[in-house]
Amino acid sequence: MPASALMSTDVSAASLSAAYLNSILPAISSAYDLDVWPLLAQSGISKEQLAQSDYLIPFYQVGAFFLSVFQECMDEGVGLVVGGAVQAKSYQVLGYAILSSQNLDEAIDRLIRYEKLVGQLGSTVFVPAGEGGNSADICKLVWQCPFDAVWVRFIKEAAIAGWVTYSLSQVQVESAEFTVHFDHPASSIPLERYQKVFGDRIVFDSDWCGVSFDKALLTLPFTQADPGLNAMMDRQAAVLLKMFDSKLNLVNSAREQIASRLPSGDPVLDEVAEALSLTARALQNRLKESGTTFKGVVDDVRKQLSLSYLSEGDVPLIDVAFLLGFSEQSSFSRAFKRWMGKSPMEYRKML
Repeated sequence: MPASALMSTDVSAASLSAAYLNSILPAISSAYDLDVWPLLAQSGISKEQLAQSDYLIPFYQVGAFFLSVFQECMDEGVGLVVGGAVQAKSYQVLGYAILSSQNLDEAIDRLIRYEKLVGQLGSTVFVPAGEGGNSADICKLVWQCPFDAVWVRFIKEAAIAGWVTYSLSQVQVESAEFTVHFDHPASSIPLERYQKVFGDRIVFDSDWCGVSFDKALLTLPFTQADPGLNAMMDRQAAVLLKMFDSKLNLVNSAREQIASRLPSGDPVLDEVAEALSLTARALQNRLKESGTTFKGVVDDVRKQLSLSYLSEGDVPLIDVAFLLGFSEQSSFSRAFKRWMGKSPMEYRKML
């Protein structure tokens, strides 16, 4: 993929919550006997960021971490390990809202409404029975991830494994039949590992990614349904969503404006503020309320995009430097070493 194609608003806004990543680290450490902290650090993810449950970790830093884990363990089933470790705290408020739902229909509604609180690596779409090519009895829950990278399959398998481990397991039925679809080929790991998580009905090389199931499952009661807790979690999630839209979306909007301006040099505060219909002071104040600064956002966007550009082996370092708004390659190299503790060339060789 050309580097220019990666300079998109989707890339600069995509993210995963620190709470989710934090919750799966013990499973990764245990499964592969790994010290995950050096891998997090080389991916640009700090302990301070992980300590903030509502902090959103940029897309390419999440990907760099998954790729680092894979390079250490060489296990193509790492997504299954991650998805199998999902629990209520992985999703925070959304997790408890799903857990206390009356049934799968209600849980899916909450998943779609509040999933951005967990991250923005993809989006969930529910296709009712009889619609979108479905038969009269079959529903689809589709997960759409618009990005293309070698480690995206791990993200997809982790997401679907999380659904199956966490949501479908709550249905009060002895055997909830469903079929899992992946839009990538089967990996080299034994099929039995997939079957242990998903059962026997798995389709690879499908034209979509997600789960299909009988519509009758939608109304079967959940084992831990709790109307009181569910209503409380619903209210809390709605408040968090409002805060997310008013604060974090501004940060993402600023990141998008900054990303589009980087090839022309250092982004100018006044120009970004004007594009967001704000004064420079108002933008600074609102970024401060969100726990960051304009300079900090510029630095974060440069770091995030540098990881994506360096993953493209055919993009010269001098071009990467100019795409990130640096006037010289040496300035980029110094900044990258500050971010990642190694030079761009060393990082690219590691990949």
